[in-house]
Amino acid sequence: MITVEADTDSPPRRLLSDYRELLALPGVSRMVIVSLLSKLPLSMIGLSLLLFIGARHSYATAGLAVSCMAIGQGLSAPIRGRLMDRCSSRLIVTGCLAAYLLVLAALVAAAGSRRPVLLLVLAALSGITMPPVGIMMRTLWRSVAGERRLVTAMALESAVSDISFITGPAVAAWLFLNVWDVMPFVLFGLLMITAVLLVLSLPPVPLPARRSGARHWAGPLRSPALRRLLVVHAAFSSMITAVDVVIPVLNAHRGTGAYNGLDIAALSVGSIVGSLALGAAPRLLARGPKIAVLMGTFAAGTAVLAAASQLSPLALASACPVAGLAYGSTFGALFTAGGDLAPEGCATETQGWLSSVMQGGSALGAAAAARVATDTGSLSVLCAIPVLAALTAALSRNIPDRQGRTA
Repeated sequence: MITVEADTDSPPRRLLSDYRELLALPGVSRMVIVSLLSKLPLSMIGLSLLLFIGARHSYATAGLAVSCMAIGQGLSAPIRGRLMDRCSSRLIVTGCLAAYLLVLAALVAAAGSRRPVLLLVLAALSGITMPPVGIMMRTLWRSVAGERRLVTAMALESAVSDISFITGPAVAAWLFLNVWDVMPFVLFGLLMITAVLLVLSLPPVPLPARRSGARHWAGPLRSPALRRLLVVHAAFSSMITAVDVVIPVLNAHRGTGAYNGLDIAALSVGSIVGSLALGAAPRLLARGPKIAVLMGTFAAGTAVLAAASQLSPLALASACPVAGLAYGSTFGALFTAGGDLAPEGCATETQGWLSSVMQGGSALGAAAAARVATDTGSLSVLCAIPVLAALTAALSRNIPDRQGRTA
């Protein structure tokens, strides 16, 4: 049984003591495994679809399929979250898993057909039926970790996400090229089944008490502070995706494409280090505007990246971990603040909205960065991102949480 210890005042703590205490809670190690297993399929599916459909139709059709999947997943996330706030989360997750596996099998079977529209529809349905393990886990972390350990828990969650997005695409590409082109789909189907079975073995998040009267149609969006946080979340997602897009464009223009893998991996390594560092010192930003400080750190890191891009490929690669330091920690802070701002009875739907705007912001950032980099050059994008990050930091100041503090 997972229990939550009451938060108490404590003397100065030793390094990594917060992680040790978190992992010592019954069931937390299993939650970390669930988090990794549920994120690996998400990191593999995009590249797998691109390679699988591209080999049978065209990469334009494959790109559209990946976009349709992302759109379906993003638009449906708040709906799945609302359903879990009002019904049994186990029923929703199990139903989504069954539907997802059927759609995934149909998508693989239909890939050889001459009907690309069918592929696009099935790709969208795969996004809509994706088991909402991720948003369920973020809600569960809040009930397990307690107020004092929540920052550490969300930092660990962000680090696990980065690890999966480093390893997942590499595993998917290797299986596609060296084993069997259907094998990536088989693997992330098995991973998703395992993740769902494990999450069902955890104590469920209790449903909120039913209140008298009709629920507000807007759900958590009726909160002005949460709406502002969602704008900040979308803006941050668009900026980090813009960095991921513009670096390969810059390397392509300079003939240094061999550095692409190193640069993107270095960004992720910086993100993991930054997340784990904040989780090890969760009280470091406890009394200040945490999101604004982290966004300012991101602005400084991307300014260093822009300057390094004008020196040499090795300088650019060396600056990538600096730019990535605030990635995971900022996402962790945004998800935590979203949970704090969630109205009563809307906790999981709020996490769904955070996932949805992250998908939308990422799509917008990718499209805008590719267009601007093509028209005016990659340096224009790299110089614009620190400015936009500073403006977003200003927007994020004084966003109150439920306790009246600033995020």
